[in-house]
Amino acid sequence: MKLANRGDNMNFDEIYEKYFVRVYRFVRMKTMNDEQAEDITAKVFESIYRNISRYSEEKGNMDTWIFSITRNEIATFYRNNKVQTVCIDSVGEVVDTSENPEQILDRKIKNKELVESIYKLNENERIAVGLKYGSGLKNKDIGEIMGISASNVGVILFRSMKKLKKEMKSYEGK
Repeated sequence: MKLANRGDNMNFDEIYEKYFVRVYRFVRMKTMNDEQAEDITAKVFESIYRNISRYSEEKGNMDTWIFSITRNEIATFYRNNKVQTVCIDSVGEVVDTSENPEQILDRKIKNKELVESIYKLNENERIAVGLKYGSGLKNKDIGEIMGISASNVGVILFRSMKKLKKEMKSYEGK
C-alpha cells in the first residue's frame, strides 16, 4: 500500500523495514519485557497499516506520526492490562566474545544499575530519553510527540542525563 498523493513513495513494507527496530527499541525500553514489546510493536504496525491513508506530511513528519502511534499503543496496553511491573532480569545481553567472565559480569551489573537509574526518572524524562537514545529521534520530533518545544526537550534530556550520571556514580561508591 502506497501513501497516496503525498509525494512519499514509501510503501508499508519500506516503512516497516525503516522503523521496526526503532519502534521495538522504544517499546522495549518502556516495558522492559520482550513479549510485551513484541505484542505492542505488532499493534503499532497494524495501526500504521490501517491508518496509512490518513498520514499527512502537513501534520508532521513520518517519525512523529509513527512514534505518536507507538506512544498511544503503549498507553493503551497499560490501561487495558493495568500492569506496571519491570523485570530487571529481562534486560537482554549481547555477548562479546572478547570479554572475559569478569568483564561480562561487570557489564551486567552496570546494565542493571542503568535500568534501575532510568526507572528513577519521571515519566516525561523516561519518554524523552527513550525517544532520543532508544529510537534516535531529533529533539524537534520528540517535542511534537510530547507536545512541548524542542528546547524544552533539550532541557529535559540534559537534566535526565545529569540525574543518570549522578545516580550511576552513587553505585560506584557501593
